[in-house]
Amino acid sequence: MTSPAPHDVTVIGCGTLGTSLALALTRAGRSVALADRDPHALARAVFRGAGTELAPDSPPAGLVVVATPTAAVVDTLYEAQTTGLGRAYTDLTAGNHGIWDEARLRGCDLRGYVPGRPRLAARPAGPAAGLFAGRPWTVCPYPLVEPDALDAVDLLVRTCGAHRDDVPPGTRPSTPIPERGRR
Repeated sequence: MTSPAPHDVTVIGCGTLGTSLALALTRAGRSVALADRDPHALARAVFRGAGTELAPDSPPAGLVVVATPTAAVVDTLYEAQTTGLGRAYTDLTAGNHGIWDEARLRGCDLRGYVPGRPRLAARPAGPAAGLFAGRPWTVCPYPLVEPDALDAVDLLVRTCGAHRDDVPPGTRPSTPIPERGRR
């Protein structure tokens, strides 16, 4: 794996969490490409200034963030990796141990994948650039992950104003995570 330059990030999923993340990154001067299967969600995120639509011929991003509903994370990760969308990958999903196991069984490249989850105090009303500021961000660095991927996720967390909280594989964070919903 080459050293990722997480100054360029692709966010897949333009719900509340994905758009909030993209807004925080663009505010910090990062280049953000956006993708979503819902063209209306994508258009709203672009209109808000969260980034630009991912072009079919875009070079691989330093980091790809999967911000889809939990049920779609593994399929989205697999598709992103097989198309060479990025060099490092993370997600914004609760229940990362099960997702990591599913990703392993599906054949995802786990050396570049770092499960993660921002922990919010309450369910957000809508996208906001400061949504993650001051909040813990659970990161679950499995033994297979390459240091460059972990460094890219660490920079993502810091850029959003959150603080990294490493959790060993198979454990749950101490702060409750709000119910799952559209991100």
